[in-house]
Amino acid sequence: MQNEPLNGELRCGFGTTANGPLLLIAAGNVASKVPAEALVKIDGVVARVSSPGGFNGMVKGATFTGSGHTLRITLTGPATGGGESPPRPATLRHERSGSTTSNIVGQWVCGP
Repeated sequence: MQNEPLNGELRCGFGTTANGPLLLIAAGNVASKVPAEALVKIDGVVARVSSPGGFNGMVKGATFTGSGHTLRITLTGPATGGGESPPRPATLRHERSGSTTSNIVGQWVCGP
């Protein structure tokens, strides 16, 4: 996913561990009506999806759609740790058109 550019001044990411690989990485601008862009790796294929509301629309969870996928990030608890961008426990729910859904437990981190 590193070779795919994303537009936006701030980033969010979802992973299953604090220092592990990201399953979804997103970028957006603060106070923007331009949708946030995201990349997600599903079954070895990178898909581009988007979510309305720019960066502000992602901070408390988001729903990304595109390429036949819907991905919902739902925060499940308070931030763990301190600093400017502490991780928050979250669940990523993946729905594929005409397919079953899956839920992945992990962490959602947003910030600089």
